Amino acid sequence: MIRKMKRNRLMLCLLFVVFCLLVTASFLIHTQCLKPSISYYKILEDHIRDRRLEDRSKYILLYTNFFDVKNWKLSAETVGPDYFRSLQCPVTDCVLTNNRELLSTITDYDALVFHIAEPWAYSLFEKVPKLRSPRQIYVAANMESPAHTKHLLGGDHDFFNWTMTYRLDSDVVWNYNNFVDAETEVVVGPSERPQWRRGFEEYYNETVLEIVLEKTKMGVQFVSHCGTFSKRDDLVREIQKLMSVDIYGKCGTLECPRGSPRCTEMLTTDYRFYFAFENSLCRDYVTEKVYTVMDASWIVPVVFGGADYSLFLPPNSYIDAQQFNTVEDLVEYLSYLSQNPREYAKYFWWKEHYRITGSQPFCDLCQKLHDVGTRERVQYYKDIEEWWFDEACQAQARIKF
Repeated sequence: MIRKMKRNRLMLCLLFVVFCLLVTASFLIHTQCLKPSISYYKILEDHIRDRRLEDRSKYILLYTNFFDVKNWKLSAETVGPDYFRSLQCPVTDCVLTNNRELLSTITDYDALVFHIAEPWAYSLFEKVPKLRSPRQIYVAANMESPAHTKHLLGGDHDFFNWTMTYRLDSDVVWNYNNFVDAETEVVVGPSERPQWRRGFEEYYNETVLEIVLEKTKMGVQFVSHCGTFSKRDDLVREIQKLMSVDIYGKCGTLECPRGSPRCTEMLTTDYRFYFAFENSLCRDYVTEKVYTVMDASWIVPVVFGGADYSLFLPPNSYIDAQQFNTVEDLVEYLSYLSQNPREYAKYFWWKEHYRITGSQPFCDLCQKLHDVGTRERVQYYKDIEEWWFDEACQAQARIKF
């Protein structure tokens, strides 16, 4: 019995020795024999090389017209890196075209852009592509508000990957204009968290004050689209009951030729307030009318829309009609500014710190297509109609009129 126990103990010892030898041999084989054939640096180098091959020029196809303009107001049917360099885009290795025959098949394009303000799908002449590569990005582009979106989005479930609109929650923001810090050259607005400069409280400029003191008229509006969803015509009529407002265009009684230098000049020399009222009260919907007048003239814009204007315009550079309870309250404040020229002049403080530039959405689209993080992440809008319309616009203005 004792002899048997000793024999078993000996066997266990031998087994343990064998196990240790096998572990040691395995370690030596892995570290000394296999190590030259498994180079983790080489794996990374190969991946980087393959990514360079993948990171070729990105081809963007403008699949539908922009309203009736086939090339989306570009300088040519096809533009390449030189075009993107001319815009000073951070990434320029892209080709933008409306020519569907530029590449051998429709599936070779990296992104297809569809203008959703106008109807196009399933019509006699415009049909969606029959073939689609899983790597392709379909982009829904629109600068118009939901109140003027004529393409029916109800049938586009799981169709679009990205959005390119004026809304700040779009994948690519296609806003009308930008405010750029004149010192840093950084775009400050629009942004969901803009970092505006301060200083309007102490602002004083003798030259600006001289311009202000020459003004003799109160309000002016240029408008030719009447009977809008926002009821801006009704609001202006109520304001006219309390103060003078001259209306130029089809919705008024006065005329001034579009592009006439006199039309721009009189905003600075004659009028104190420009009524930049939007046709729709929709989130983030701030169109070119307010930017154009701020850039070209010395006149204070009175805005009316559904946006949070503090995300778009510098503080104390505009007057938001929606911040007043009634028309009487608004007109009372405008009258106060007209009687206090130094306070009125403070609305131009921003001109010493910012400049207004155009928006370049294709710069952002090009950069996004080259970014592996956004390109490789699969995304579809399950119900883009819901995203575009739900809680996007107001039927009733906050100011009572």
